[in-house]
Amino acid sequence: MNLFKVITTNLLGYDAIILILAAFNLLYIFPTLFKLSSHLEKMLNPTISIPISELIKNIQDPHTSTLDLYKCQKLKEKQAFYFNLFIGITTIFPLLGILGTIISLLSLVDFSSQLVMVNFTTALTSTFWGLIWAIVCKSLEGWIASRVSYNDENFALLIQRIDQYQSNYPTTPTTTYTRGAASE
Repeated sequence: MNLFKVITTNLLGYDAIILILAAFNLLYIFPTLFKLSSHLEKMLNPTISIPISELIKNIQDPHTSTLDLYKCQKLKEKQAFYFNLFIGITTIFPLLGILGTIISLLSLVDFSSQLVMVNFTTALTSTFWGLIWAIVCKSLEGWIASRVSYNDENFALLIQRIDQYQSNYPTTPTTTYTRGAASE
């Protein structure tokens, strides 16, 4: 049996699961994660270098505010979701390759040389695709992990700066709310 024919047959069989998952991870999950990470980074970077008093004024004035803490938090949560999904799928690739190997080798009930060669080739292609996509995605994971970590540190620093400012300059409420009615 021709090696090309065996590989093609395997691509239409069990190896298709690995390739579909790789395409989903690389063409949907990773670009979405990259976009979220870049957007969050653009929102957080200006908050690090400006004085805290200007930052607080910016947050408190809804008309001129360029920083929405709620939006930052939601972006951070989405970034974490897509990052964990990307890592989870990446971790599955070697396992799928090994599973394909085991499935192929378990079907060796007759030890004729042709059957052994076909099943062994099928086993190797599953392992090959699982490892290839794991290596590609792990490489991307290393790069995007630094961006996610950077955003997490900047968000934590932003919250720390706001908390520190509020502990140094506690606000006194001008209006108190009691059971749905405001009183001065």
